[in-house]
This record gives sequence, C-alpha cells and structure tokens, in this order.
Amino acid sequence: MKQQTMNTEELLAFAEEAHDSGTSWIQQADYTGEEVIMTDEDLAGREPLQRLRIIVESAGNAKYFESLFYNGAELEELMSELEPVFEKFPKKVLSSIEMDEKVQSITE
Repeated sequence: MKQQTMNTEELLAFAEEAHDSGTSWIQQADYTGEEVIMTDEDLAGREPLQRLRIIVESAGNAKYFESLFYNGAELEELMSELEPVFEKFPKKVLSSIEMDEKVQSITE
C-alpha cells in the first residue's frame, strides 16, 4: 500500500501500526513555486519557503509526507513531532533528484 498524506498524525499512525522496521527517506530544500506572486519589496527580509519531504517505507508499504515551512523553528517543531517515526524508521537523506524518483514510484 502506497499513500500520500499531509497530516503528521497519519504519518505517526502509519509508523506505529507497521510491524516491520524500515527506512525514513528525507529531503529538505528551498521550494520554488511556479510564479512569483509578491514583489521583491514584499519579500524583503523574509526567509525563503522551504519544503520537507519524507517517505516512510516498511515491508512494501510506504507513506509519503510533504510540508512547507519558512524558518528553522517551524522545521524543528515538525521534526520534534515526527521523532517517534525516526526512532522506528532511521532517517536517510536523499538528494532532490533521488527524492523526485522515489516520490514518482510511490505515487504511481
């Protein structure tokens, strides 16, 4: 079963219900939208939008999670919330290209 979620509780439940150990594939990078909506003046002093992508895989099952955030505090809060997932499914960092390939295979 391969599914996508934007909900941390769903990801935590998936990790708790999994009987086998597995891997958390993780990738974080600047997120570039398709077009700029705000002018440079509106963006002055603002941190760039970041994207965190996680795939938790266990025994042929996978759950894909994606979240956008602006600053380190938001990322730290999210990672803290997901710590139980990473305790059961050790993190492995992927490049953007590797994550794109994994996501494509998950969502097909």
